[in-house]
Amino acid sequence: GNVCSEIGRGLLVLMGIEQGDAMDQVNYLAPKLLKLRLWPDLKEPGKQWASSVVDNGFELLVVSQFTLFATFKKPKPDFHQAMGGDQAQQLYEAFIKKLAASDGPKAVATGVFGALMQVELCNDGPVTVELVSNPETSKSPETSTPSATPKSTATPKGTTETVKPAKTAKTSAESAESLETILAQQPYLGGFTPSAKDAKHFEAMQKSNLSGPLQSGSAPAPHTARWFEHIRSFSQMERSQWVDFSE
Repeated sequence: GNVCSEIGRGLLVLMGIEQGDAMDQVNYLAPKLLKLRLWPDLKEPGKQWASSVVDNGFELLVVSQFTLFATFKKPKPDFHQAMGGDQAQQLYEAFIKKLAASDGPKAVATGVFGALMQVELCNDGPVTVELVSNPETSKSPETSTPSATPKSTATPKGTTETVKPAKTAKTSAESAESLETILAQQPYLGGFTPSAKDAKHFEAMQKSNLSGPLQSGSAPAPHTARWFEHIRSFSQMERSQWVDFSE
């Protein structure tokens, strides 16, 4: 196949973007990535973890990788936590522009968004680190791997704000709006893994005859509808085995 991008020493950035990510994560992660001290001191080589990709005049290769947000309730991976293609691509491109606009890296190369690619890496160390974007409002990890030869790795992930869900399902417009807000931020009521809370809300919604077109007040509730259909794909026995993480 064709070689679409290649770098020398630097970082290969495997970038995962999840539901709820926005420009806040881009603006937080780009400068932080450039400051990571993953190489020895330039004047004292024996002093480890003292210089960055910018200090060394190294390069960046940014590759999108939605599989970083895979979950495994079953052997088959579930990528529900990853952000959809069009929206994720906008953030991916914004992240690259943010890096390229800085005065730091020698070069910023990219993969092809959404394409099936083969990525080669010579990991110097090996060293791979994970970043977390916006500690107060998000949780998007980023993996950085210094490399000694044509490729290196860093992996920024998006971040999501975790909203505490209500303990019981209610049928009021206010409750529906709250549920929609939570599920817009994360795939399940308790976070990124289905739990007993999801099972309880699902059963309550079924009993309340809310299995039809879901509405949040007078507006459609697409995140709730998506969640409802996903939870319904599990059997009642599977749902009964989910753990209540609040206990």
